[in-house]
Amino acid sequence: MYPENNHSGKGKHIAIGVIVTLVFIGLFAGCIAVVMQFVELSRNGKLDRWTEAHAEEDYDGTSEYGYYDEDGYFHYYGETEDDDNRFGYYDEDGNFHYFDEDEDYDPKERFDRPTHDEDIEGYGTGEYFSFPADNRVEGLAYSVEIKEDEYHDGTATDIYFSYPVVEGDVPNVDYINDTICAEWESLLDYYEEDYRDYMYSGDGILAQLDGCVTYMSEDILSVVYRETVYYGEYLDYQSDFYLYCLNFDMKNGQLLENTGMLDIDEEFVEDFRERSRKQNADSVLDYYDDEDLMYFLEDSYYLILFYCPQGMEIGMNVDEGWVTVTYPDYEEYLKNI
Repeated sequence: MYPENNHSGKGKHIAIGVIVTLVFIGLFAGCIAVVMQFVELSRNGKLDRWTEAHAEEDYDGTSEYGYYDEDGYFHYYGETEDDDNRFGYYDEDGNFHYFDEDEDYDPKERFDRPTHDEDIEGYGTGEYFSFPADNRVEGLAYSVEIKEDEYHDGTATDIYFSYPVVEGDVPNVDYINDTICAEWESLLDYYEEDYRDYMYSGDGILAQLDGCVTYMSEDILSVVYRETVYYGEYLDYQSDFYLYCLNFDMKNGQLLENTGMLDIDEEFVEDFRERSRKQNADSVLDYYDDEDLMYFLEDSYYLILFYCPQGMEIGMNVDEGWVTVTYPDYEEYLKNI
């Protein structure tokens, strides 16, 4: 005898279970779709703008930055199919302008930054060294030519650079030129090998590296790069203002080690601070104590040191840019080797 059937409603329960399961599957799939959309927006650096655009209840698919098409893709106003990464730029007041608003826009205009050199008497009289500088001289065993070049890759990356090229009867002339070129070459290599593959839409680099001759004699050649570099989305993520110095002994064709030239002690740091107040008429060094200044002046990354007609320019790269002081009496501070 078969056992008594106590599951007369089993089919009904199964049907309900199937329906509930399908509902949960649908909800789960919807959640996955929403999450994937947020991940994609975050990956493209557009999540903040998407959130802002969807904050209103009656959202019509547009925002102050752009709009979503029928397929859910976001488009910035001003972008084109041929140049969809170069949307615009920020002016000095922080206002954003799309490139199609100004056909005459030149990216190099962003490199024009005001200085206070004209407010300091020593700059006008030539007592203090100042940029721009071209202190090349003729009649030596070697000559120097300044070459200019540009790098563009079709996105929001434009790199402008100039650099000296040495010619003549001096030892290791190829080594000297390779060392000079290594600075701008390293920026191009960094962009192509490390930066470009991780760029967001609208990301890029705008840079200018001006290589100039600040001093030139039979014994010494000083080359200094003034570097201005903007990184990131709309070139507004990070900025670097930097001096990079190269001093060559032209008798043997060797690069001099800047950090080994000066006798840096507490007395020198105090003197440097006082001279900076007089020459630069600002208090930027007040943000750093003597221990900080000594570290900067002894570290090859921060130290600025190059020869000039007035003597030697000594300083440091800091977060705000750089600070330098002209030392006509620099020989008093050279190490006795």
